[in-house]
Amino acid sequence: MTDAAEPLEDRLRTVLEVTEAPPPHLVEAAKALLSWRDPDAQLAELVADSTAEPAAAVRAAEPPQLLTFASGDTTVVLEIGHERRSRRLIGQIIAPAAATVEVRHPGGVVTVDADGDGRFRAAPVSPGPLSVSCRFDDPQRAPIVTSWVTV
Repeated sequence: MTDAAEPLEDRLRTVLEVTEAPPPHLVEAAKALLSWRDPDAQLAELVADSTAEPAAAVRAAEPPQLLTFASGDTTVVLEIGHERRSRRLIGQIIAPAAATVEVRHPGGVVTVDADGDGRFRAAPVSPGPLSVSCRFDDPQRAPIVTSWVTV
């Protein structure tokens, strides 16, 4: 370490000594996020979000949010229905296949099965950040996980 770096190191040490520790619930949430990682999964990026598009004339008080994620040859389409204190999710895997689907949200994880046509439903889902993981029954097919979005 150079002499020039010592004052910076001393200032950083002082900041760390006077900073309060994060609340326990925040530490637990951070650890839970790491446990949700799947190093074998391919990331499915968000390619379309109906809330980013101009609203069409719809009769519903709050129309469903439509999200589309893509990874290679696989697309995951989600319809998020808004209920009073939760969300209802209807999904379709395009390049359909049976899969175990995990919907990860602030309230925990909802695990459901997608049928052979790639269709699935999950409820209740807490409002807030959401990610979906699909582990296919076909061992030759890599699992995918969507990026996080807020619903």
